[in-house]
Amino acid sequence: MQFLHIDDPSEVIPIGLRLLNLFGLPRNESFKRIFWFQWVFFFVFGIIPRFLVKIDEPIAVVRVGAEIVYTMYLIVQMVALYARRQNLYQLVDMLQECLSKSYSDNVHAFIVSANGKITKSTITYSKCFMGVCISYIGMPTIATSAVIVRNMRNYTGEPEDFFDLDIRFNLLHYSLYLGAVSVLGAIGSLILCTKDVVDFSLIRTTSMLFQVTAMQIRELPPWASQTELKLVIKSHRSTLQCATKLQQALNYALLIQLTFCTAIWCLLLFYILLLASLISEGFTSKVLNVSLLLLILTYETYSYCKLGTQFTTMADEVLGELQQLAWYDQSVAMQKQINFMIQRSQKCIVLTAGKLFPVNIAQFSEIVKKSYSFYLVLKDIF
Repeated sequence: MQFLHIDDPSEVIPIGLRLLNLFGLPRNESFKRIFWFQWVFFFVFGIIPRFLVKIDEPIAVVRVGAEIVYTMYLIVQMVALYARRQNLYQLVDMLQECLSKSYSDNVHAFIVSANGKITKSTITYSKCFMGVCISYIGMPTIATSAVIVRNMRNYTGEPEDFFDLDIRFNLLHYSLYLGAVSVLGAIGSLILCTKDVVDFSLIRTTSMLFQVTAMQIRELPPWASQTELKLVIKSHRSTLQCATKLQQALNYALLIQLTFCTAIWCLLLFYILLLASLISEGFTSKVLNVSLLLLILTYETYSYCKLGTQFTTMADEVLGELQQLAWYDQSVAMQKQINFMIQRSQKCIVLTAGKLFPVNIAQFSEIVKKSYSFYLVLKDIF
């Protein structure tokens, strides 16, 4: 597939940049028509029909609530991706500049290998999302097509409306509904795939820069020259600037991710268990689709938290290497510069969500606990 073909192995997040262009967010400052068309389409056919649904039983309240929250999550993430696109492109340029510098053979080999692994993982992730999109659209189509044909022959039961279209008993109306839902599924998959590929790749690449800096410090000879030390100091400064830009680019996206995660988890989990208990034949395509959404959200949130932990660990690795450096054998001028690097490295570098709380594995555990608590409250209410 040409879209996933990589020409330059040293390029920073090539798949992520292509997904941003496909999503309608290129580098230029022109009006993003494709992006806003997708946003309007998603709002009109994704949000408005949820408020027109007739709610006549408790399970409908939970279902509509879960659908509204999940759809709002996607729409808000779309807007956030649009708002932070400039920071993302600036960070990509900064990372590309850092990786294009001259390094020792050992460090250069590490950069090529690590960047290649990041790129391969983005290709695999994109292919997986393609499969998820096909499954999400295909399962309901297969499951409901036979029902539509049967209902056309035997007009019984309560109709289900979608903008006054009889999608349960009219084949033409159902085809229009299926087309709209399929486009919604494709846009939703593109939103999540673009966001995840770009964000995960940027976090991993910035973490790799901390490893590169640590390797440079490790390679310094016992009697390092002023020039050699200045190169390491400059590399460390550039890495810290990339880390700051990364925080700016992901700040509100991480807040949206963790905030919506708790609400969506408890609502979707409760809906799955409630729906499964009411269906005599067990898990249907609807249950499987909702379970798929829950699995995607869980993997997304866990990946953010895991990469946030690795990001902090790689940043701390630089401090460890500086502390192992024989600074006391250097000249006074060199000692001052090394001391300056140590002081900057002693400040804990942590990815935060909205500058409110850290994004790491410990935070993921707290989110799981809170979500389960909310789920128990919902269970008691219904």
